[in-house]
Amino acid sequence: MHCLVRHSKVLMIKLLWRTDIHDSDQTPGSRTDNWPDTVGGKIRQVGQIAKDQGCVAVLDGGDYFNNKFPMRTSHKLVNRIASLHDQYPCEVWANVGNHDCRQSQIDNLAEGPLGVLFAAGVFRRCYDEHEAVFTDYARKVRVVGIPYHGPFYDMDRFKIEKGDEDYLVCMAHVLASASGGTMFKSEDIIKYDQLLELAPDVDVWCFGHWHKDQGITEIAPNKWVVNIGSLTRGTLAQDDIERHPSVACLTFGGNGMGGKISIEKIPLEIQDAKSVFDLTKRTKEEAREMVVDAFVESVQKDLQNKSDKPFSEIVSGMKNVPHKVRERALEFIEKATVSVK
Repeated sequence: MHCLVRHSKVLMIKLLWRTDIHDSDQTPGSRTDNWPDTVGGKIRQVGQIAKDQGCVAVLDGGDYFNNKFPMRTSHKLVNRIASLHDQYPCEVWANVGNHDCRQSQIDNLAEGPLGVLFAAGVFRRCYDEHEAVFTDYARKVRVVGIPYHGPFYDMDRFKIEKGDEDYLVCMAHVLASASGGTMFKSEDIIKYDQLLELAPDVDVWCFGHWHKDQGITEIAPNKWVVNIGSLTRGTLAQDDIERHPSVACLTFGGNGMGGKISIEKIPLEIQDAKSVFDLTKRTKEEAREMVVDAFVESVQKDLQNKSDKPFSEIVSGMKNVPHKVRERALEFIEKATVSVK
């Protein structure tokens, strides 16, 4: 287990939550602005908020990057990300999302840009056995992470127990909602009530993966779910472009709080949708994604009827097909899988 303890001079601990930044060299098709510049501006805002709030760490929920193929993220962008975070007043502890690894497999993390940021110390790892611990002179907060691990969730991963900490925070890159269920029968959605059954010790759940802003919910006395959606808009076809990206400040302790946790949602400064989206192109993009989804689903069913192997594995194994064609096919498959999130 890798833990780091940070001491605050004041009798409270503040952590800042953000998720699903989807940084990229390429601007999404329906955006009219410069994506790296826009995302860079948001990253600066998060750093300033962390400074203004006196946060001891920023928690990143995963999907920092948008493109899963390492060769499509430039060294220039990685360098820029490192420079932006070098200005932060505190460390960033990051989880791993499905967009951070080729084929959404965490085993491929080391070859991608997020793996580089971890290795260089720009971000700290916070998933699986990698955990973070923060203390002041009166209390202790432990943060654990559940990375993306496929469309059907391993519920044992959610069975997290407290040690000697006063507060336990879990950030998970999975779909979650008050109602639960599945996303078009293709991916689990964990229900808030399940969290209380699986891990009653967890005080705050912070969810990434679903870009929708589902707000901050108290699911039991002093037990919270933070599910405020992506820090950016428009990387996925079904994203709500009118959504207002925000961060959340988690406060543990403090004068007069009596052990109660305080969570404040802080909106970023953004431009209105009409200023940064080609709305006509956006509509066409959504229609095109629906056609691609239907085509991929049709081919996938046809191939899987002939083989027990996953569709992505079948495509990867087509050695007689040019590498670029296979890569493009895999990209379509992954887009179809996540386009509703």
